[in-house]
Amino acid sequence: MKRRNAKFIAFSLSIILIVLAAGAWWLDHDNEQQNGHAAYANPVFDHDAPDPTVMKAEDGYYYAISTQSKYDGSVVTFPILQSADLVHWEAKGAVFPPEQIPSWATLEYMWAPHLTFYKGKYYVYYSTKVNDGDALKGMGIGVAIADHPLGPYKDSGGPVVWGTRFEKIDPFVLDDDDGKRYLYWGSDKQPIYVQQLADNGLSVIGEAKDVIQPNVQSRKMYDILVEGPWVVKRSDYYYMFFSGDYCCVDSNGKPPHYAVMVARSKSPAGPFEPNKNNPIVELNENFVAPGHNAVIQDDAGTDWLLYHAFKKADTAFASRVLMLDRIDWKDGWPVVNDGHGPSSGLQKNGPITNKLTGR
Repeated sequence: MKRRNAKFIAFSLSIILIVLAAGAWWLDHDNEQQNGHAAYANPVFDHDAPDPTVMKAEDGYYYAISTQSKYDGSVVTFPILQSADLVHWEAKGAVFPPEQIPSWATLEYMWAPHLTFYKGKYYVYYSTKVNDGDALKGMGIGVAIADHPLGPYKDSGGPVVWGTRFEKIDPFVLDDDDGKRYLYWGSDKQPIYVQQLADNGLSVIGEAKDVIQPNVQSRKMYDILVEGPWVVKRSDYYYMFFSGDYCCVDSNGKPPHYAVMVARSKSPAGPFEPNKNNPIVELNENFVAPGHNAVIQDDAGTDWLLYHAFKKADTAFASRVLMLDRIDWKDGWPVVNDGHGPSSGLQKNGPITNKLTGR
């Protein structure tokens, strides 16, 4: 009897300890929320959301737009996501409803949007295959404009730049401190280029200049193809985040081989010096082919990397889910998760925002 009572007491104590530990965890979690941190775990949006762009709009919300994807069985062209804290995302519509696909564009080739704000308007630059009415040309970069990030958007009517294959894709626009604007693009085993953007945002001026070369940026062969540029200025340097080598399964069934790299320059037009530790985000035991990132600051001024990746369990590579990780700065270079690839599990020191919502 005494032995049975002792076992019962030990079992009861273990249950009490488990409950207390769980309570302490939730209390700590709640305190993090109260202190402004939005705790999170990857993926932050468990739905296909390739090639994300992101910005904080004048209404206080963050908006992300991705490459076209299926929602409820229907293709959505440039889905728009909204969040109060970079962690909890909600689908809110599309840049182009089905009946408003530009006539010069090609629905099956609508990729890699970039959202930016300029003189009271929201601009979405995007990649598409140029349709001239008689034949399909190469890929080009178009732009649609709206008064609010949710739209409605009106297309400008034609490409800002276009190419012969798919080298002119993955647009990014930098508004520099001196008032000049720059359009970056690149892929197809060609360099990443930059060219000054006209004040109206609808054309380019001057000459294009190559700023990132393939085959010299990474020790691990992620740079045979380079694409997805995103440029931020921190202190005296312009940092270009970009991705390579291949985002998805190729035509021969080869699995994706993709990662995030970075280079820096004292000028937005280069020359850019590659980080000797490239890539800064690559596959790990839980996620595959992370890349095509955006960079966004929270309300505390901390930099965050928003990007896509495949779950390791997704052996069909069917869905590039939305990921988030903090950028730390060490010795003048960005570091993500101490170089261990995408984070997993609960990250309690998430973004700090003035507007938080509960899950």
